[in-house]
Amino acid sequence: MAGYKDQKPSAPEKPPLTHFLCLPLVTPQSKPQLEKSLQQFRDAATSTASVMPGIHAKAIRPVGALHCTLGVMSLDQEQLHKATQFLANLDIQRLIRDEQTPQQRVQPFEIDLKGLVSMHAPRNTSILYCAPTDSDGSEKLYPFCLAVRKAFSEQRLLVEDDRKLKLHATIMNTIYAKGRKKRSAKPRKTAALDLNTPDPQNPPNADQEINQAPRNDEPRSAGHGPHASAPLKIDATALLEQYKDVVWAQNVALDRIAICEMGAKKILNEQGEVVAEEYKEVASLKLPT
Repeated sequence: MAGYKDQKPSAPEKPPLTHFLCLPLVTPQSKPQLEKSLQQFRDAATSTASVMPGIHAKAIRPVGALHCTLGVMSLDQEQLHKATQFLANLDIQRLIRDEQTPQQRVQPFEIDLKGLVSMHAPRNTSILYCAPTDSDGSEKLYPFCLAVRKAFSEQRLLVEDDRKLKLHATIMNTIYAKGRKKRSAKPRKTAALDLNTPDPQNPPNADQEINQAPRNDEPRSAGHGPHASAPLKIDATALLEQYKDVVWAQNVALDRIAICEMGAKKILNEQGEVVAEEYKEVASLKLPT
């Protein structure tokens, strides 16, 4: 039995991620603005005349998928019921008052979505995003989001994560693009990648979303977040400079907190064509507007 002496026990398998807590960014007010700005970005970024040619349109997130994640969940049916009930009974007014001065009337959360930032070093990245800012400059949204996340964490409804909350809306993630290459131990060169060549051994999965349970050959959260290891990387330096001041939407009143299922669902028209992608909300709670 000496041959097994130094063997380390395998780490327990982490449970699959099933849901996430978020601030949906698509509202009746924001949707027209986001549709226009995302389409303009998609047309420009995927053009052969782009400063970053070779970006596949699928790398750019659909409007219906835009949100700010507050935490991810791994829930069975009993836990999901607990989470939805907890959200329904969450004292939003108290949480807001705790983060605003007691004398203030509870104010709605109105945000702007501006700029374009890389999740990693700009010369070797797979994720570009914009961060919400309070339209009035009050900086009240972030502490409120921390309070909501803390409330759910105390109920053990979120997967433990000691990283600082980074409020962001993903604009582009190459994990969704066609032609994802099989992971290799060899170092890769960063370039303007041709994302149009399909890989039959590793077909793209446009439904996989932030921190969703990965394939068996991928570590958890591969392709998402600051430690993403997406197979396709780009040098986004020129693109970031070009879009550093872009306005995606402004004066948007956030209208709800939601628990959503992992994996954006395709919306089909009568002809069976994909016309949109969005997340299924299993529960939501209105915010003051």
